Amino acid sequence: MSNSFGFTDLMNKDEHKRKKTNTKNIPIEEIKENENNNYDLVDIDKLADSIDELGLLQPVLVKQRDKYSYELIAGHRRFNAIKKLISENRLPEDYEVLAKKVDEDEDELVTRLKLHETNLQTRSLLKMPEEEKIAIIDDYMDILDKAKKQGVQINGKPVKGKTRDLIAERFGISHYTAQKLIRKAKEQGGEEGAKISPQKKTAKKPITQLKKIETQLEKLEFEGTEEEQEIKKKLIELLMK
Repeated sequence: MSNSFGFTDLMNKDEHKRKKTNTKNIPIEEIKENENNNYDLVDIDKLADSIDELGLLQPVLVKQRDKYSYELIAGHRRFNAIKKLISENRLPEDYEVLAKKVDEDEDELVTRLKLHETNLQTRSLLKMPEEEKIAIIDDYMDILDKAKKQGVQINGKPVKGKTRDLIAERFGISHYTAQKLIRKAKEQGGEEGAKISPQKKTAKKPITQLKKIETQLEKLEFEGTEEEQEIKKKLIELLMK
């Protein structure tokens, strides 16, 4: 099946249109992480070392929400690596993040798609943990469903085709695997799982959120005292109850 509306061209076309004036340095405290990001923050330590050595080679993608508030659309790993460097005094506390702004009037569904597109450029869905895969497929189903109903266009073309086929093509998986993941996502979110708003989906999946917190907690750097290690251990045990 040919993807008539061109998901794969979404980021390239956007970059082609983007002007240099849309790139700016933004104080890190003005950037807020996207609550709808279902991608795990992996290899933060390694990425932090790379940024420390070479600098931030690729800007993060943000959308301005208020005068001094930006929502992170893409680049969550880079953003967290920078925060790690600041916490370790390897970057100043008033560090400004190189960022590119998407149009403020851009359709929210297109903005949500960009979060997926940038992550899919570096990570394969099939190599992700099962919970992460299902959360991603669930969100993608929600985007496709709303895009079809609202007549949203991607690169000037409407979203058409069966959800199973669109997911299989975009994630590079078989139709069988796509259908299996869709079924699991619906089982976790109910029969209307694909139509649940991102905020409600987050509330329905506390296990996924706790897993993310646990992963980040594991990466926290302490001084190494027995008391601190005991606190860290108890926090993890508390989260997993």
